[in-house]
Amino acid sequence: MSTQRGNASRTRAQKHKNRTVFKNDLHDKTPLQKRLNSLHISEVCQHCKGVIEWKIKYKKYKPLTQPKTCTKCQQKKIRKAYHVLCRDCALDARVCAKCLKSAEEVEIEPPQPTPEEELKLKVEMERLIKSFPERKRRAFLRYMEKGKKDKVEDGDAENQEEKETAENGGQEENGDEGDIKPKAKPRIPHTRDELLQKIEQLKLKDNDDNEFDFDSDEEDYSSDEFSDDDDDEEDYSSDEK
Repeated sequence: MSTQRGNASRTRAQKHKNRTVFKNDLHDKTPLQKRLNSLHISEVCQHCKGVIEWKIKYKKYKPLTQPKTCTKCQQKKIRKAYHVLCRDCALDARVCAKCLKSAEEVEIEPPQPTPEEELKLKVEMERLIKSFPERKRRAFLRYMEKGKKDKVEDGDAENQEEKETAENGGQEENGDEGDIKPKAKPRIPHTRDELLQKIEQLKLKDNDDNEFDFDSDEEDYSSDEFSDDDDDEEDYSSDEK
């Protein structure tokens, strides 16, 4: 970049470019690294989430070796690195657990439910779909078990495509084209509101199907009546002859 005053833009392209993208697990196949790559970052705003994801991506993330003290309740309940509030305090105050910005200012990533909460939610959903037909009940259970995809911004999507192309290019140069394996993405469960919305959609769809069946029955009944009238007219005409 030029040192001329006021000239803060550069017209040429980047001079030194990496041929292959950086992979944090290329020489590190430990369980810790695998767990970090599959870590779901929650209870923080989108900016802090991007910061933590960057640290994990480029091996700058330093996990906690022991629980950290919460700055609000003063108890050692923080088990996630770079957080200053524990899970309960962050949810009660509705703030980011890292930068302390409120939910009114920024969008906060919802927390991942605990195993007890997942079990309780599953029992509640099974009770609500008990009256559904078998086909729709199975469809809802598949939707619930599959979870949802992580939100990817436009810039992140472009970076992900560049990363995949760079990885594929590097592997083709090394002759390891057959060893390409897609990375397993972490499962993000649906929230209770999303599951209730899905149930309402299935109910509306079921009502539409019932109305369609009723209309088809009415058409069949009217066609049968019409055919019976035609038969009576033919019989009457034959008797007159």
